[in-house]
Amino acid sequence: MALTTNTNFLSPVEFQLVLNRLPNVEFFIQAATIPGYNSQGTELPTPFKIINEPSDRLTYDDFTVTVICDEDMTAFREVSDWLVALTYPDNFQQYANLDNQETGSGNTRKSDAMLVVLDSNKNVNVRINFEDMFPVSISGIQLNTAESDLTPPTFEITFKYAKYTIEV
Repeated sequence: MALTTNTNFLSPVEFQLVLNRLPNVEFFIQAATIPGYNSQGTELPTPFKIINEPSDRLTYDDFTVTVICDEDMTAFREVSDWLVALTYPDNFQQYANLDNQETGSGNTRKSDAMLVVLDSNKNVNVRINFEDMFPVSISGIQLNTAESDLTPPTFEITFKYAKYTIEV
């Protein structure tokens, strides 16, 4: 008997990102890649040959999303402020303010997050739950008057995290 009962394909265009730390920010996600993960394996030397064994470490790839920039640059500013506070580039008070801010829930350096993938009827189908996520980079935003279309500008955010689980 087959384990697959739903023969519909996963929708590559219907998804949302929700960060617990920024509950009032809507991310207009243009692209997201569900991260891969790997285990390098362990080499067990013997007098005759090396035997490969499963490793005891799992490494997760970074989670990167491409976000369409809203008119007030809300998502860009909120994630930028979070990254600046994490790195306290000007003074230690910026870092201390990370736990004292009254924004969102948790008010910590890291945040749980969820990438929600919708089904063909636009109902929640799959939840990818990230634990202890934090930004490590945010790209610039290119503005260009030479564009013939009114394509909204985008930027990328790259996150690191402790682990993720998939919930169907």
